Amino acid sequence: QQDTAERTLQAAKQALDSSTNGAKETEPQGQDFIVGADGLKLRGRMAAVRAFMVSYRGDVPGIIRHASQALEYLPEQDRTWRGICAMALGDAHGFKGDMAAAYAARSEALKACQATGDIYYVMLAGMKLAITLRAQGRLRQTLELVQEQIQLANEYGLAQTSLLGLFLAIQAEVLAEFNDLDGAIEQANRGMLLAEHAIDLAILGWGYMCLLRILYSGEDYSAINKIVEKMEATARESNVPTWIMSQMGAWQARSWLAQGKLEEAYQWARAGGLIAAGKPKPPRDLDFFSLMEYIVLARILIAQKRLAEATDLLQPLLKAAEAGDRTTRVIEILNLQALTFQTGGESTQALTTLERALTLAEPEGFVRIFVDEGPPMANLLHQATARGMMPGYTARLLASFESTDDGPQTTRHSSAADRRPSDLVEPLSEREIEVLQLIAEGLTNREIAARLYLSLNTVKAHTRNIYGKLDVH
Repeated sequence: QQDTAERTLQAAKQALDSSTNGAKETEPQGQDFIVGADGLKLRGRMAAVRAFMVSYRGDVPGIIRHASQALEYLPEQDRTWRGICAMALGDAHGFKGDMAAAYAARSEALKACQATGDIYYVMLAGMKLAITLRAQGRLRQTLELVQEQIQLANEYGLAQTSLLGLFLAIQAEVLAEFNDLDGAIEQANRGMLLAEHAIDLAILGWGYMCLLRILYSGEDYSAINKIVEKMEATARESNVPTWIMSQMGAWQARSWLAQGKLEEAYQWARAGGLIAAGKPKPPRDLDFFSLMEYIVLARILIAQKRLAEATDLLQPLLKAAEAGDRTTRVIEILNLQALTFQTGGESTQALTTLERALTLAEPEGFVRIFVDEGPPMANLLHQATARGMMPGYTARLLASFESTDDGPQTTRHSSAADRRPSDLVEPLSEREIEVLQLIAEGLTNREIAARLYLSLNTVKAHTRNIYGKLDVH
């Protein structure tokens, strides 16, 4: 309720200004004036509230201005409010995409809140720090911090709060990166049952973003669409932070690409101003959120076989991700560069680039960031293995591709093969009909995947559904 909050804050400021002016004009004895240290403390708290308010709009200069002013006014002993200011400054650095600065500010905020013993603010600061660690690619530290906060919540009776729900969603997203999709979706569903009661729409939105990433790896694209539509409906009635909606749009566009809906993804990029006059708009001032949008744009260009434009775009994206200590995005961009080189016939350059990604990813155990790229990445990893490139890690990644073929998808669709003939009343979907027509033409699964711009795993899932619905073998 941003408008109501603004009016309330203005009323408080006017009352304080009136009190201060009255103190200047009248002897303070016997008068209820707020002056001196108390007046400054209240002004500091107002500035801290303003810093949080503008953070919902992603207004980085405003956050820095108000938080800095608050720290100037607030006394050292007002630790909770100073911790809130440190959190706001961490948000500013995070929005800019500077994860090193965000980590420093958020670590300071966590220490300040711990010193006050205010458990809710300790958890809030811990949540923001966990998000920072995840962006830095520090998966194991992310899990450790989340587990500490979950234990803290249980000890202090906060196990049913929306904030704990977000911690569970963050933990689930890391589990998905480790390729534990079953554990991830179970944990995420638990978390979102709590997070959906959140008054703070930023907490709700971030929880949904964690869930979207898990659903993408599980190829549950219909669920992705439902969540995006749900948040769009919420945004029409409430002040959902714009940066939440922009990230959800990026995930939806990526899911469209995975389904072969290239035109829908392209129109998303046009509507978002990423493409002008049919050409990619050069990125400038890449912040935390616009970087992800431009990475999706690069994926669109690759799908359109516009390899030179994709190569030109990925280079400044890599530079921005490296400068911001955003290792997770660095790995993703290197993967896309490697696949672009491979598609363009530059195998040596592709393998050199892939080796950089593997070197960054191996210490923390990244898996899905490679597996989600589908058959082209599997082929590139086979080449890397043949050349003796990080054989232990590449073998584990290739094994994850194989387990994806036979594991989670078999579990999701196994019921189709067990249906009785009398149950075969469910019609084939439009996509299943497309796949069936190509099967009838004699195409292999890999050829169908290339024709429809799908992953090999998605094609196999469709064929299993087709066989189950038609009761054929």
